[in-house]
Amino acid sequence: MKKFKFSIEGNSYEVSAHEVSENKVEIEVNGTPFTVEIEKSESTTVSGIKTVTSIPAPPPQALKPIPIKSPLPGVITQIAVKEGQKVNRGDVLLVMESMKMENNIIADRDGVVKALHVAVGETVMQDDILIDFEGTIETPAPKPKTTASQPQNNAAEKSLVKSPLPGVILKVMVSVGASVKRDDVLLVMESMKMENNILAEKDGVVKSIKVEVGQTVMQGDILFDIN
Repeated sequence: MKKFKFSIEGNSYEVSAHEVSENKVEIEVNGTPFTVEIEKSESTTVSGIKTVTSIPAPPPQALKPIPIKSPLPGVITQIAVKEGQKVNRGDVLLVMESMKMENNIIADRDGVVKALHVAVGETVMQDDILIDFEGTIETPAPKPKTTASQPQNNAAEKSLVKSPLPGVILKVMVSVGASVKRDDVLLVMESMKMENNILAEKDGVVKSIKVEVGQTVMQGDILFDIN
């Protein structure tokens, strides 16, 4: 209980205050009891007494786990991580057998394994959740505004050759400055225990090569810039 002494227009008051709930306070003024309701605002004036109420800041929003789903039906043959483990982009999370092939499910970002939803020997279907994963979500850079006098140029984006799936680069078949024709093989990559040829989508010249033999790439990573 808190006690206060006030002097208002020459009159003395002794006030005792005791909080009984979040929005009610019992007070005594010169021995006379009162129950006062306090509105939840930054400041409230009750019977000439200014009471400041602190409103706590909302807790920080927790990151939502990112579900990693099975890309195809199969059987879990190996789990390479455990709950709470930190992993890096490109690390193998688990191995599953599908269509008589072993397929590595790999992390597409740095983060932490929050929960495992499968066990060795378990059969899963396409899009079943395998792992809950918490990692950094990349925020795309804002696109520049365009005006009628300055149209947006998509030529640079169209010149990029991107990986259609995750895998490891086995061979690079072209060099910088080489002229290529549509459907020429640019590189060979291994994915899901299969060799995949990445083809040129148009005629052009190799301006730059963004990968090298032995490098692990993710779906959407840039492989070449071809003009």
